Amino acid sequence: MREFENLGISEGVEATAKLYNEIAVRAENLVSESYASARRKVSFPIDINVVAKHLGITVMKENLNLDGVVNFSRKLGVVTSTSDGGVRIVVDDAVSYKTQRYAIANGVGRYLLNDSKVIFKNTYAIPLIPQSLDEIAADSIAVFLLMPVTTFKDEFLQYLIMHKEYPMDVDVWLGHLSDKCQITPFNLAIGYQQMKQVLCYQRQVEFEKNDYDIGRMREDKYDRIFA
Repeated sequence: MREFENLGISEGVEATAKLYNEIAVRAENLVSESYASARRKVSFPIDINVVAKHLGITVMKENLNLDGVVNFSRKLGVVTSTSDGGVRIVVDDAVSYKTQRYAIANGVGRYLLNDSKVIFKNTYAIPLIPQSLDEIAADSIAVFLLMPVTTFKDEFLQYLIMHKEYPMDVDVWLGHLSDKCQITPFNLAIGYQQMKQVLCYQRQVEFEKNDYDIGRMREDKYDRIFA
């Protein structure tokens, strides 16, 4: 069974966590800049339309799935560059509010990944498995736009402070988080794992800065959210 040990899995996970952290930091900065431009305070649920407007993206809603068409995947959003140099995101108006929000965030993610291209068109659909890693990358950006790290930590901390039952029921917590962030359970299931990696990575970096001596760690009000 040593073949698992020899795969270098821990090193690979650390590299992935580092990348997610960079995505999370940039996404949080973008949300902060967007809200500052709109003279609003960042809080859940994140108004993804504020971010889209800050980037000059037009958001529209219309029926993207024709009646009678047989397809397991439902088209949720289409992001395209326009002839006048702009960008447009069209989301399906027949799906839930949470799903529409995520489709817009995914479209923003796709735009950010393709910003240097003169003309592009991308479609977001679920639930079948994506064929391109770009789709997974756009999902990562979308998650951290709708769930900025600091706002998430504040929410988790407050939840733990108010929580009276032990041990905590993780399903109840995730249901609460889904409603607070207005993210569908399907997308939150993916994003929560990425958030765990980011916070664990950030914690590890702090340990490294202090030579792994917990006694030298500065006081952190978020200590309670860590196991």
